[in-house]
Order: sequence, then structure tokens, then C-alpha cells
Amino acid sequence: MTVGDARVLRGLYDLKYLFGDKWTLAILVALAEGPLRRVEILSTISSYSIGEEWSDKHAVLHDSILARTLKKMTEEGLVVRTRCPETFPVKVMYSLRPETLEFLAIAERALAWVDKHADLVAHAQTARRHNGGDIGTLTGIAELSGSDHGADEDE
Repeated sequence: MTVGDARVLRGLYDLKYLFGDKWTLAILVALAEGPLRRVEILSTISSYSIGEEWSDKHAVLHDSILARTLKKMTEEGLVVRTRCPETFPVKVMYSLRPETLEFLAIAERALAWVDKHADLVAHAQTARRHNGGDIGTLTGIAELSGSDHGADEDE
């Protein structure tokens, strides 16, 4: 694959749709150390402090949202749900599939790029907070560039 290849674009969109749900990445990180029960996942995610740079100011993961997200992730094949019937009450554990753990290992390498370009990331976060939902639209682009007509014209 090369950067201009349409397969790169398709692959990036595949990643976005596979891992782009609001809580998916937090759940993946919580499960990276090993299997957890739902209450443990909720507690772990609640303990994270990622800041408000990209997230909603009042983003709180509720148990019902976690349950729906885990069900979706299980159906998609990212997470394995295991019932432990030998306990009473029956415990349900969630763990990452080996392929999902492999993705996280690959993602760690991409974090070096994030660290190297922290100024770009901070600029993007500031623009997102300033412009809200207009990012990616002609209005948002015009505001970011300080232009009144939305896009630069070719000469």
C-alpha cells in the first residue's frame, strides 16, 4: 500500500468504524491487562483522566451504555464474553481477542507520532473546542483559516 492508494483510505475508514465508537478505545485499554467483569471495566474507565481536549465536558460512562457497547463489541468480534457458571452468582468476564491485542500493540507505535507532533495535536484540539461541530465543513475551514470565503482559490 502507498499513501495515495485507495486501499489506504478504505483501511483508515475500516479502522474508524471498528474503533471509532465513543467508548470503544477506553474499553480496549481497560481490557488490555486481562479479563474484567463489567463493573470492573466501568470502575477502571471512571478512574482514567484523559482531559477534555477531545472528549465531551460531561462525558460519563453509565452502566447501560457500557453494557450496550460491550454487546456491540462482542458481536463485532473485538471482545470475548465468557460466563463462569462455576461461581454463584454466575460471573461474566470480558477479554480482548488476540487480534484486538495485536491492534493495540500496533497502535502503541502510532503514539510515538502523536508525541512527536504534540503541537499539531494541541492545535487540532483547540480548533475543535473553538469551532465545535463545524470542523470539516466549509464554515469550519473558513474560521480556522481566518478567511471569509471558506477555501483558498487556485491562482
